[in-house]
Amino acid sequence: MSFLHDKDSVLLSELPKIEVCTNSVHHRFIIQIKENLKKGKDIFPRMYGLNHVKRRLTEVLMTGSGVLLKGDFGVGKTELAKAVFDVLKEYYANHRIYAPAGCPVRENAVHLYRALTDGDALSLSELCPVCRQNYITGGVSMSEIEIQRVYLDEGSGFARIQGNEDIEPERILGMYHLTRYAEIGDPFDPRVLEPGKIAQGAGGVIFVDELGLLNKEAQYAFIQGLQEKHFTPTNSRMTFPVDFLFISTTNSINEFQIHRAIQNRLVSIRIDRVDHDDEVKIVKKELYNDEGDILFPEFLLSFIVDSIRVLNNISVFLGPRSTIRAARIAVSSAVLEDRRIVNFCDVKEGIFTEILGQSDDESIDETTEMLNNDFPSIADFIADKLPEIESLKPEIDAYDDIDALIEDIDDKFLDDTTTLLPESERTREMAVLYIHAYLKGCAGEQV
Repeated sequence: MSFLHDKDSVLLSELPKIEVCTNSVHHRFIIQIKENLKKGKDIFPRMYGLNHVKRRLTEVLMTGSGVLLKGDFGVGKTELAKAVFDVLKEYYANHRIYAPAGCPVRENAVHLYRALTDGDALSLSELCPVCRQNYITGGVSMSEIEIQRVYLDEGSGFARIQGNEDIEPERILGMYHLTRYAEIGDPFDPRVLEPGKIAQGAGGVIFVDELGLLNKEAQYAFIQGLQEKHFTPTNSRMTFPVDFLFISTTNSINEFQIHRAIQNRLVSIRIDRVDHDDEVKIVKKELYNDEGDILFPEFLLSFIVDSIRVLNNISVFLGPRSTIRAARIAVSSAVLEDRRIVNFCDVKEGIFTEILGQSDDESIDETTEMLNNDFPSIADFIADKLPEIESLKPEIDAYDDIDALIEDIDDKFLDDTTTLLPESERTREMAVLYIHAYLKGCAGEQV
């Protein structure tokens, strides 16, 4: 038995000797969620914030219903879909699920075993036409049928459809190639059936990004799968069983384009922007993933998040993606200046570049004026974080050169300032960086 448990390919006749999964996809999701919670894990550990959204999404998927995530650009809709897939992927890694070799929808081999041994009608209905023809009608012995362990990966158990009006139903449903059928003569030949996105997502997650951008026919292609757990490929009279979790998204501006027939079969969940602290965590994670060796001071990172949120929708929309890009541009600016630490000028460059980059020809003048008039004050921001720093203001008039003032700051004040910084940044170099930003800002301006 242990030997069989180590094998990813066995014969159907050996299935009773192996502890295999018989659960539906949404029950697999439930089991893995419960196992993770027992271990003290977060439901979706790589997602920051959105706790109420994560809970509601989990509750709906546990029922087997499909989900429509609604929200502005960059609020985390795609990441939530990937997080759900990660949960299922973990389940498949920890539990053995087998499918008949060559099955286009990776149906559970348990159904084939029961159909052959017991003549079970329910199990027979769960077999795809290809497996029924090859193994039931063909009268093949179970000792001759190879079954393979199912693992999930991108493209195999995770099917992503990027919404646009040019996608045709056959890309979703798959299709029978009638010309090939005429040449080959066997409707069950794998060269005749071209699987679509639904078959690709079988056993896992089907993710439709921007559902409203699909044309009406493409949207309707999901209805049978959502309602009956079956689908019918284009040019085919045969239906295929399929089991999956369905997650779709829409931005607010495209929501009206989702047809009522499909929306009625989904549970909608509204996603708002994460709070400030969680957005800082998201940006830090993205910067960490870039694997650079440039240090990004925490207060300056917080300033980017604050500024993007304050300037949002004055002339252009600025979501969390804008925050991430602005931070990355700031890092690039530091690299070009041969600095190992991002300073305020880098931050300002990142914010300006990102916001101007989001404007079009009609809004560029308004956006430029907005940046000149409404750009948040770094001095006010740092004074809020380090109130003691305002004691330097009376010293400013005694100096013609801000750099000279910074050089003459006494050690006690510098040491006191250092103790107020985040624990990982308590160095004199970092204290000078913040003092310089407070007193001088960028481009030579003073407070």
